[in-house]
Amino acid sequence: MTAPRATSAPLAADLVIIGGGSVAVSFLYQFLLTLEPASGRPLAIMLFEPQAEPGAGEAYQEDLPSNLLNIPAGNMSARADHRMDFVDWLRVQDPAWLRAQGADTIAPTDFLPRPLFGAYMRAIYERARELARAQGIALTHVRSRVRRVAPLPEGGARVEPEQGPPCRARYAVLCNGNLPSQAFAELRDAPGYFNSPYPVQALASGIAADAPVCIIGTSLSAVDAIAALRQAAHRGPILCVSRNGRLPSVRSAHNRTPDMLRQLSPEGVPRLAATHGGVLSLEVIATALREEVLALGGNLDAADVFGMAGDARAALDAEIRRSEQAARPWQAVAAATNAAVDLIWRHMPQAERDRFQSQWRSLWMARRATFPMRNALKLQALFQRGQLQVSGGYLDSRHDSVSGLFHTRLRDAEGVVATHASRYLINATSFSVDTRRTQDPLVSGLLREGHAQPDPHGGLALDYDTGCLKNARGAIEPDISVLGSLAGGTYFWTTSMDVNARLARDQAQRISAALARPATGPGNPGDNPSLAKWTGHRQPHPAPAASS
Repeated sequence: MTAPRATSAPLAADLVIIGGGSVAVSFLYQFLLTLEPASGRPLAIMLFEPQAEPGAGEAYQEDLPSNLLNIPAGNMSARADHRMDFVDWLRVQDPAWLRAQGADTIAPTDFLPRPLFGAYMRAIYERARELARAQGIALTHVRSRVRRVAPLPEGGARVEPEQGPPCRARYAVLCNGNLPSQAFAELRDAPGYFNSPYPVQALASGIAADAPVCIIGTSLSAVDAIAALRQAAHRGPILCVSRNGRLPSVRSAHNRTPDMLRQLSPEGVPRLAATHGGVLSLEVIATALREEVLALGGNLDAADVFGMAGDARAALDAEIRRSEQAARPWQAVAAATNAAVDLIWRHMPQAERDRFQSQWRSLWMARRATFPMRNALKLQALFQRGQLQVSGGYLDSRHDSVSGLFHTRLRDAEGVVATHASRYLINATSFSVDTRRTQDPLVSGLLREGHAQPDPHGGLALDYDTGCLKNARGAIEPDISVLGSLAGGTYFWTTSMDVNARLARDQAQRISAALARPATGPGNPGDNPSLAKWTGHRQPHPAPAASS
């Protein structure tokens, strides 16, 4: 559907969804599934997404089959209550089409090409359209970005798209995706610079096969970039650099998800916090993680859990060997904490969050964010051919406009600085969560007008129980909520689909319950449930201590 024609008065919608990627469509679908049978007038929903087909977004767009999901297919679903929905959808697709997409087998433990999940999410959007039609709901896809959202004095929100008339929404949900990296703004226009590895097919088509390449970052995005160059038969040297020089952990195919964690589950976290004054320190969390691993029969060998420091090639060889030989229970425990990761973060006082961010986040990300064996073997082959080098000690990169080369400086363990030249530079340091510095008009406008405030740990500050914005005064804007990467400061791990689907379900339940109540007058104040009363969709937990 296309954008409606301009009118003199703002259009009205019960629900406006800003963004049309995987998180937005997961929210939409679960919202429609949550609705009670229609009573009274039918609802109107508007989804603002410039792409012709909502669902895939940038994360799962059409790309090379080498661009794999870093989460097993059994944990990828648009529905929080049906974790196998993606796998079930795959199993009824044409096998020839699946093979052409790079999927020879379909199992819950498989790490499949990311574009397959994009195709699934487009199918989910079609399901949502059919469901809306069956329920008599007007669902309109407006092909435009949104430049401004503002709460209205009488309730609801005003939504102003880049193209088309403004809209008055009873509820607005921001699912506007990742902010582009701001790490190397001075290199943005340099020939041969890629500000993101995605889509990786742009690397394969835009990089000369024999040219030297430097990748900044050694996380999952860097692994995707290296795998893409390998897929494209790149012959030139590849240098991958970061401050610590650590590659992520390789996920063992022998891992099995524990039935239930004892302490770090949605039920266990509040109990654990209650025994420590209502808060969780890093030491308490570390002890609980150790006990969960031991309960699964795992060991706490430091080299296994923390990985090998130093030579990245030797560390990768060790990772592959460990993951080929047996299960790694610490990986299974870390993955299982997704069910309660937001609660764990919620119970950490500000000082503990700051300590984690400054001292442990880098190591945690390198170990918790595992990648599949298929890509690990590609990196190992490049190491063995002498084509790949992974180094720590990254200092900076600059572009020489005369030679057309990028010069990257590294400092080794002895303090010696060396400079490496490359024809291409790929920024694989991930997207930005720094809302203070972003040039995104929607986000910067919310901050400038005082309708939102930045979270100190990234994204926008939100009310934990509802996901609604906190304005510059600290008050909650009850009609504007956020999902996805901009919610990471509140919920911590919003880069994982299973976490985002769960948070989307929670918001879907809250908003559908509010819309089920009859309007009570101008501004429909009856639609707004008391934030203090709305706790049924969350696991109960004690109030945070004063130090939080």
